[in-house]
Amino acid sequence: MSEMSSNEVITMPRSVRTLLGLLLIVSVGAEARAENLSARQIIDHVLDADPFGLSGAVVEARALLKDKNGSSSQLSFQARSRRHDPPYAKSLVRFTAPADLAGAGFLQVQNRGSDDDRYLFLPELKRSRKISGDLRGSSFMGTDFSYADFDRRDLREATLTMKPDEQVGKSSCYVIEVVPRRSDSPYSKLTTWIRKDNFLPLKITMNDRAGVLVKTLTALEIRRISEQWYITRARMVDHGRSHTTELYLDRVAPQSDIPDDEFTVRSLEKL
Repeated sequence: MSEMSSNEVITMPRSVRTLLGLLLIVSVGAEARAENLSARQIIDHVLDADPFGLSGAVVEARALLKDKNGSSSQLSFQARSRRHDPPYAKSLVRFTAPADLAGAGFLQVQNRGSDDDRYLFLPELKRSRKISGDLRGSSFMGTDFSYADFDRRDLREATLTMKPDEQVGKSSCYVIEVVPRRSDSPYSKLTTWIRKDNFLPLKITMNDRAGVLVKTLTALEIRRISEQWYITRARMVDHGRSHTTELYLDRVAPQSDIPDDEFTVRSLEKL
C-alpha cells in the first residue's frame, strides 16, 4: 500500500460529513452544558452519584488502619442501604471482624429538614445508643473517618464556591470549596476535586474549626458496576496523628428494593 502524500485530499461522502458535523455539535453542546453547571448542581450530582454505595446497594468492605509506627489492624463489615427520599438514604453497617467487634452495627437515616438519626449497637451492651449531632466529628469505630464523613450533611447544607478547574492525575476536575453551615460540623472548610465525567470526588481536603488542614481523602481506585461508578478503594489520612485508613469495597451490588423495615433500631439490635 502506497503512503499518502502531504498534498493528497480525502473526499468523504456527504452523509458521513453530515453525521460527523452533528456529532461535533452534540459533543460541543454537552461540554458547554457541563461547563455551565453551578457549584450547587455539581454537588447535587455528587450526592446522587453515591460513590461509596450507601444509597442503594449491598456492599462488602474492609478498612485497613495504619499508624506512623507501621502497626496495622483491619475491620471487615457489610453494608445495606436504600434511598427513601432521594438523595437521602438509610444504611445499616454490620461488622464481621475483628472478633471483638463481630455483630456490632451502625444505623444511619438521613433526614430532610432535621438532624439525621444515627444509632450504634455493641453486642456486649445488648442495646443501641443514639449518636447525637454533637458527636459527628468523632472517629467512626476507631478509623480516620468520622460520622460526619459518612453522612454527607456538610455537602448537603453548605455555602459553595467554585474554584478554577484542576487536573487530578489524568482527570479534569471541578474544584469546589465547601463551607458547612451547621454548627455541629467538625470542619470550617472542605475542598473537593470532582471528576467531570462521572462526578466522583477524587480528593477532599478538610480543615478544622481553626482553619488547619487535618485530613485528606483520596480515591485510589474507581470501578463501573451496573452502569454506575463507585470509589472502590480510598485512603483517609489524619495529618495530626500521622494515621491512615484505607477503605476497600470488595463487592458492590446495586440494589434498589431492600425492604424499608431492615433500617430500624429493632433490626439493628438483631444478632
